[in-house]
Amino acid sequence: MFKKPQIDALFAELKSEWQGTREFERIHRDVDLGIAYYDAGRSLASADLDERALALIEKHKPE
Repeated sequence: MFKKPQIDALFAELKSEWQGTREFERIHRDVDLGIAYYDAGRSLASADLDERALALIEKHKPE
């Protein structure tokens, strides 16, 4: 399950890389959904999420 420090780091990176771009809202939405899927134990592959969101989740997910 994601903890606050992991979520904070993930969203800080998301904002620094994508805020102000046209893609930001989609990536942000997909990160939110991906975290919920991950914490629920569901497969992220079946969620049809943006690859950039998946990469952020993979990088910051709990060990």
